[in-house]
Amino acid sequence: MHRHSNLLSVIAQIDVTPTNDGLPGAAFWQQVLGWLAWAGLAGSLASLLIGGAVWGLSHAGGQSVGVSKGKTFALGGMAGAILVGLAATIVNTLSGIA
Repeated sequence: MHRHSNLLSVIAQIDVTPTNDGLPGAAFWQQVLGWLAWAGLAGSLASLLIGGAVWGLSHAGGQSVGVSKGKTFALGGMAGAILVGLAATIVNTLSGIA
């Protein structure tokens, strides 16, 4: 019990404030994150478009398995776009909690 409280007191003393002021290569990593966000949105759009097409065509053809798969892809694309769009906000909000 005593060792556990010592560990918590050490951890509680750590202060981390993320910043990129003067960090070598910060602009490059910002660009990489932008590329990853673009790729995430492009993948989400592809999933939404392909899923919507499969959903519609399967529904018209009476294929219930295809309808289910198309719906899953379309909803996955929507969820992916939401997560990519909100990723920076989520990280910035959660990092401000501590």
